[in-house]
Amino acid sequence: MVLALAIAAYLAACQTAGSTAETAPGSEAPNGSQDSQEGVVQLDPQLPTGVHLQAALHMPETLEGTPTVHDELRYLVYLPEGYGDDAEREWPLIFFLHGSGDGDYDSTFVLSFGLPAVLLAGEQPEDFPFVVISPQAFPGEVWWSPEMIPALAALLDEATETYRVDTDRVYLTGLSMGGYGSWWLATAYPERFAAMVSISGSGYREPTVPESETLCRLADLPIRAIHGAKDRISEARASQMNVEALEQQCSADVEWELYEDEGHIGAYERAYRDPALYEWMLEHSR
Repeated sequence: MVLALAIAAYLAACQTAGSTAETAPGSEAPNGSQDSQEGVVQLDPQLPTGVHLQAALHMPETLEGTPTVHDELRYLVYLPEGYGDDAEREWPLIFFLHGSGDGDYDSTFVLSFGLPAVLLAGEQPEDFPFVVISPQAFPGEVWWSPEMIPALAALLDEATETYRVDTDRVYLTGLSMGGYGSWWLATAYPERFAAMVSISGSGYREPTVPESETLCRLADLPIRAIHGAKDRISEARASQMNVEALEQQCSADVEWELYEDEGHIGAYERAYRDPALYEWMLEHSR
């Protein structure tokens, strides 16, 4: 019941308002594309990489009448090879949520794990046609906190307006804390995503499955949950329970994948390097 009320409260406050950021002169996009992207503000210092753009969403004073506490939501942008070649092409987007541990609000932390780390190392599949937006959680907050959820929705609005994104192919994924956050964000906005992948995140981080009224908001969203059997940080069984409940109570399109030989970190290091994960995403559109 507590979870259902929390989701309901988020939904009441989550009709987001976008904000307009000024373009920083001289910011350089990867892959030789145009110098700067409208709506992006480069952070200082800039990361020592050409793979990602650093940016910040300027937060409005309120989101649907609720005052905001933070001034900006930082994020990284990855633009795929060939992004600058065709001004008419729209690209699928992956919205990636990082795990916990960023106590200093340091942008380099986001590059340390999961999909951003794979992209930084150049270890993504050869065919990787995605724009990737990787937000940075507000200091001291989790992805499912009251201000974080509507802020993520506002960022998603900003990203789809700023970049050439196919809004029918927006995919949500996250690892560990971001794996939990993916369940919460998808439940708040199931209509925004074509599919969701949670890795090393045990559902809603609750000991029980939420009520059907909450869980079945995901009934029409393809979901894939991936976990390591040797995970000692988040419980694989808790994630599996949510998947089974979605199938049984909501007749949802869900997949459960257990890596028998992987732990917490190994599961997402393996998953985000697997071409089959991205092929599965692209099979789904809204």
